This record gives sequence, C-alpha cells and structure tokens, in this order.
Amino acid sequence: MFHTTRRKYSPFGEESGTFFSSNIKDGMVVGFHGRNGWYIDSIGVYVLEGKVSVSPQPTPPTNSFDTLISEVDNPQVSNKLVVAKRSGPGEEVVYGVVKELVPRGRGPWGGDGGRPWDEGVFSGVKQIFLTRGEVMTSIQIEYDRSGQSFWSTKHGAGGGEATHMITFDYPNEVLNCISGYYGSINSDEGHKVIRSLTFYTSKGKYGPYGEDIGTFFTSKTIEGKVVGFHGRSGLYVDAIGVRMQHLLGEKRPSKSLISKFFGLIIY
Repeated sequence: MFHTTRRKYSPFGEESGTFFSSNIKDGMVVGFHGRNGWYIDSIGVYVLEGKVSVSPQPTPPTNSFDTLISEVDNPQVSNKLVVAKRSGPGEEVVYGVVKELVPRGRGPWGGDGGRPWDEGVFSGVKQIFLTRGEVMTSIQIEYDRSGQSFWSTKHGAGGGEATHMITFDYPNEVLNCISGYYGSINSDEGHKVIRSLTFYTSKGKYGPYGEDIGTFFTSKTIEGKVVGFHGRSGLYVDAIGVRMQHLLGEKRPSKSLISKFFGLIIY
C-alpha cells in the first residue's frame, strides 16, 4: 500500500500476516531497500525528513508540460524535488532531481577526545587554515555557500610551530579527498589525535602537513567533492571527517511512466 500527499494506492496483494508501516509523519520517501530471492522477502524505505508542502497542480502551459514542485522544510536540504512530465499519450517523463539529501559523513578518523563538531553542508571549500606542532592543533575552513563566503569557527586551541593557509582556485578547483595519519601524543597511548593531513583536489595535491606517523586514513577519491567537515577537537584536532557530494548521473529523458531520479546525494 502506498500513501501520497493526494491519495493512497492499494492494496496490492492479500492483507494477511504481520502488519508494518513506515509511519512517516513529516517527510517523503526518496528510495527503497530490502531483500529478495524468488520473492520480495523484505522492504524498507529511505526517508527525507521535513515538512512537505505540495503546490496545486498548475494550469498546463503552452509547451504541454505539467510541473509539480514539492518543497521540503529542512535546513540541510536544497529543498526542491522537481518532476516535469509531458502531457498526452505515453506520458514521457523528462527528468527528476533530488538535491542534497540529509548528509552522511565519512569518518571521523582519529581519537575520541575533545568535543564533537559538525559544520553541515556547503557548496564547496575555498580555503583551509591549519596550525600544528608535533600534532595538528587547529583547523578552520572557508566555505562557499551559493556565492557567499563563510568561515567556520576554529576547531582546536591553535598555536604550535607552523601555520598553513591552503587556498584553492574555487570554483575551478574542488576538494575531492582528504587523507592523513592519526596517533598518540608523545607517550600517551590513550590520547590519539590527527598527526598529519593531505588534501586532494581536481587539480592536484596539497601536503602532507605534519608528520606521517601513526594510523593512515583516507576518504578515498570518488567522483564528487567535499562540501563539509565534521570531527572532534579540544586542545588539538582529535578527529576529522568529511561530507561528500556525489554525482549519481545526468538528467536525461525516460519514456517510462516511473520517473528516474538522477541528481546529487550527500554522504
């Protein structure tokens, strides 16, 4: 049984056995997962949370397209799902886009000291300011958000013998991977922090900054870009992770009655 903002479609099959429901109060289904062999053994959904308001169906424009726009009240989402569908025989679905789902992070890698922080999702990374001694003592990031610059707070106490200002040729150069090492401070095996960081962009490599000592980590180079950082910090940068935006595909026509969603998804 499927419930939409307009009606329910169902039931398909016999209503017997154990009842289940996704029980979504505010949000919309943006994907499915499950198990199958000879049959559909189980099913689940991915939900984009937030209040959904659907605009009324507009009067068909002169180009014979009907456009339905749903807006999602969620600060971490680009907040528009757009489906354009051609009216008439065959009902050719032109495209569907889901932009910037609630992000999932890669990492953080490092120790469990300090306090957690998470800066969310931006359009891209413009600059990174590091301070370090034997270990990384602070990190501060300048982001781009729809053409406007935004500096994060400083994570870590700062200080040390070296500072590094890493400037990218944004938007012509995008950050797509970080790597580094984390390890203990001197003889304190229980306190692990970031020892070095290296940044990889669409144009090259920056670093390493610090000493490559301890346990290696990497966010891996995958098609996409870094759009945010998260981690832990106190006196040092204890741990660090990234938010990655991946390109799933290109917008292109589909003659199926079921719209194919191509777009950007955040991890």
